[in-house]
Parts: sequence; structure tokens; C-alpha cells
Amino acid sequence: MCKKKSKLHKILGGRVIMVTSINTRNIIALLAILLSISDIASAQYLKYSDDGAEPKAVKNGVVNTSSPFVRIFFVGEEDNFFPPYYIVHKNDTLFISQEMITQDSWVVALPEEGVTYFTVKDARGSYRTVKIMHSHSVWPIAIGGAALLFVIISLYTIFKLRRHLRQRHADDMLLKASQRHTKKYDCVTVLFADIQGFTKIAEHMKPDQLVDELDRYFIFFDELVDKFGVEKIKTIGDAYMCAGGVPEDDSANPIEVALVGLGMIDYVKERRAQDSGFWNIRVGLNTGPVISGNLGNKKKVFDIWGDSVNTASRMESSSEPGEVNVSDNTYLKIRDYFDCEHRGRMPVKYKGEIDMYFVKRLKPQYAEPGSIYKPNEAMLLKIQILKTSDFEEDMRRDVIRKYCPALESKFNMLLQRVDTLCHENHLSDLDYVVTRLSAIMSFIQIEFTKEYKTDIQYINERRHRLKLFSEQNEAMAKTVSNIVQGVEPQGIIEEIICDARNEYLSRRDIGAILIQWLEIESERNKHLSRKDWLLQQKALLGTTRYYTESARRLAEVSLTSQSEVIDVLLAG
Repeated sequence: MCKKKSKLHKILGGRVIMVTSINTRNIIALLAILLSISDIASAQYLKYSDDGAEPKAVKNGVVNTSSPFVRIFFVGEEDNFFPPYYIVHKNDTLFISQEMITQDSWVVALPEEGVTYFTVKDARGSYRTVKIMHSHSVWPIAIGGAALLFVIISLYTIFKLRRHLRQRHADDMLLKASQRHTKKYDCVTVLFADIQGFTKIAEHMKPDQLVDELDRYFIFFDELVDKFGVEKIKTIGDAYMCAGGVPEDDSANPIEVALVGLGMIDYVKERRAQDSGFWNIRVGLNTGPVISGNLGNKKKVFDIWGDSVNTASRMESSSEPGEVNVSDNTYLKIRDYFDCEHRGRMPVKYKGEIDMYFVKRLKPQYAEPGSIYKPNEAMLLKIQILKTSDFEEDMRRDVIRKYCPALESKFNMLLQRVDTLCHENHLSDLDYVVTRLSAIMSFIQIEFTKEYKTDIQYINERRHRLKLFSEQNEAMAKTVSNIVQGVEPQGIIEEIICDARNEYLSRRDIGAILIQWLEIESERNKHLSRKDWLLQQKALLGTTRYYTESARRLAEVSLTSQSEVIDVLLAG
């Protein structure tokens, strides 16, 4: 018998385990099977015979037979038999000294099909494994083993690939989140703030004390820009730079940046009232076009460039301690809301002479009592009105022009009439904001029903930037719901929107309008005929009435006479 056995084979005791699932334990078992088969083939310690034929050598480490009985012959290098043999393992069953083989041959009864494993131990302690496949070919098990290995390798490859793709996706998302596309803005207000005499201060202060004091300034400035929706750009030494109107367009940005500038000055004045040695600052503002983007490959930082930025820097250097200095460009946009002091035309490096103004405070009717920069409700409503135009443009650009550009003229007609009726009915700023936004939202929901459901998250995000009061949100939700459902209008806001939606029915050019809108509706609804469309409009004409006195007064033609125009179109 062969006395040489592999160390791993001895540890496993020659046992063979069926592999039924892919995991670490069964992979090890598979290796054990392959080891056992290899050992059988190389050692040549058994032969087999079926149907009484001459003994045949084991091929490929497997006894392959189609007979229900097979006779196993134990052979070796030194002798043919070394009794007794103990069956210690058969398939999934252990036999410890319970079944003995005492002859040099062993007749095994086999099941109808499948593979049978035997592990036997002789008197010298050597293990022998017998693997019998009741089949006509060894190819099924070979193919099965190859398939199993292929599955294992494939699963491992897929796992590695998916992990790589997840990491790649995360890196791409992080890169996209950290970058902002280059863009040109037409109206951005840039602010520079600088500490007076900082160089001399730094020479006489300990580094840690200097940094702590500077940090107090910048932490408060950061809170201010967040409060008023302004974008912090960067700090350079003791200089602080921020801008309004980037990275999102904001029509109210000159007001918001001016509020930030006054807030900085007010903070410093309070600190200096407690400690006269506290640092003082200068602030400068300018409004104009800029370009934004990122530069470099590492540590990409959002930044802005342009002549407007340079001018803002000049406004700061031309300012005085404790003052907010603005250019004429900024003054023209904020003068209705702030008390300003004209400084005259001042020389500016590379710019010649520029009109400059000190911004002293919010006008008293727009400020909280006792504050020069905290806006009251009246001021917040003025800011909302400006921001409403931004929301309108967002809907025009990202919904109407995206899905049906032909409806933009209808959208514009609606809002023009809403503005007119709001003015004629002397609506307050609060009601005006609700009316205009409700008109926009109801138009989007009615004309773009499916698209609205798709873009509702985007629309809500844009509306959130308006910072509406809770009562405005509630009124707006109710108004839009009633308009979309066609409920009889309740209150002046709903009456104005209903009258504005039906304003085209009283226009002299109703025929041209209906033909234009028919083309739009036909593109969106292929089954809509000219006759059906005109009959719908005639039925609407018969049920429409104007709710506000101003709408009835502004009507160009009476509704009853417009039926004749539709009849002519039907006849044509």
C-alpha cells in the first residue's frame, strides 16, 4: 500500500463533503474533494469490477459504473490486503467500528443513481476514500465541477466590479456636488469687508489671540449671510467676501447684501460700545454682471470674477470705518428701502470718478423698532414680491419652455391680467404675493398635469426660496386647489384669478387667439377636432361671468356677442 499521504488529506480524514451552496465552508470542501480524487488517481490503491468482469484500474479518481453492484479490490505497492477495514464515513453518515471489511474485495450495493462516497480506515490507521458514480460517464460531474468553479469566479468578479462601480459612482457624485458650472450673471451684488489697520494690529497681538478675535468676526458674518440668503465666497486674511444673486438668480440680492453690510456695521458698533479698542471695519458694495466657476484640479472653490468684483473692492477701500459704501449701481436698486447719504463723485483707481453713497439704515417703515438692518414684515413682503418674479422665470424656463413653449404666450397673458386686476382692486402686498403665486401654480397644474407630478419636488424647492409666511402658504394651497377643481371662487384672490383666466373671452382678437390655441391643443391631443374645440369654447362662453367690477369694466367686448365669432369659425 502507498504510505505517503498529503498532510491536508490526513487532517480531513479522507472524508468527502457534498457541495450544495456557495460559501467559504463549501469551497474548502470542494478543495477536499479534488484532493481526495487526486490521491486516488495517483496512489492506485484500488481497482473495481462490475458484473464479474476483470478488475479495472480507477480512471480519473472515480469508479464509474452502470451496475447496481460493484466489487472493490484494495491493492497497493507492498501487499494486496491489510485487514481489517473499518467504514468510518459513508456519504453523510459516520460509522465508527460498526461495519468491517475483512476480505480483500468488497461488494457494494449502489442506489439507482447518484454518487456514493466511502471512507475506510485500515488497521495501520491509513485512510482510503472510495468514490463511486452510478452513471455512464464521468462528464456530468466534471462539467458540474467546472460550472461550480465558474459560478464562484463569476460571483467574486461581480462583487469586485460592483464595489468598484459603487466607489466610482460615489466619487463622481462627490465631484459633481463640489463643482458648480461656469455661468454668467447679469445682476450680482458683491460685498467686501475689511478690518481697519489689521496689519498694525497683527504686529502687536499674540497669534492665538489674533486668530480668536478674527474668528469671532467671521462666525457672526457667516450667520448674517445665511440669514439673508447671501453666498459666502471666501476670506483672504482679514478680508471677507460674499455676494448675492449667485449661484441662483435672485432679484432681491442688492437689498439682501445691503442688509448684510448694515448687520456687520451694527455688530461692530455694539462690540466697540463695550470695548473702545475693539476692531473697526469698512464695507463696500457694488452691483453688476459677474462670471462664476471653479478653477484648478485640487480644492475647487466657487468664485466670481469680473469688473463688478473689482469695483466692489474699490468701494471697500474708498469707504470709511463703520460705514457701508455703495456705488451708484447699487444705490439705484436699494434707494426705495434704505436711507442713504450721497458722498459725491469720488476718484477710483482705474475707474475715474464714481458716485458713492453711505447706506445708513433701513427706512423706518421697513425696519424692526430699534434696529438699522432687521427687516419688518413690510420689508419682507417687498423682498417676496421681487423673488416672485424669479419663481415666475423658473417656471417659464424649466417647465413651460421645456414641455410646451407654445403655451408661454398664454402664461404671459394670464399674469399680465392678474397684475392689472390686483392693482385695480388695491390688493395688499401680502395678498398680491398669494394671488400671483397661486395663478402661476394653478396654470402649471392645469396645463401640465403629468409634468407637474414629475417636477413637484423641483417646484416646491423653488417656492421654498420665497420664504412665505405660514398664512400665505395656507391661503395659496386653498386657492390653487379651488382653481384647479373649478370650484366657485371664494374671496377676491380667487375671483381675480378666475377673471384673469377667462380674460381672453372678451378680447376683440378672440378669433385669432382661439385658432392659435387650437393648434397648441391639437399637438397635445391628437384626437381633438377643430369642431370639438370650438364647441367647448362656445359652451365655456355661455357659462362664464366676470366676478370683479374691474374685470367687467376692462372687457373689450361683451361675452354675449362673442358667440357670433365662434359661429363664423365653426362655419369656416
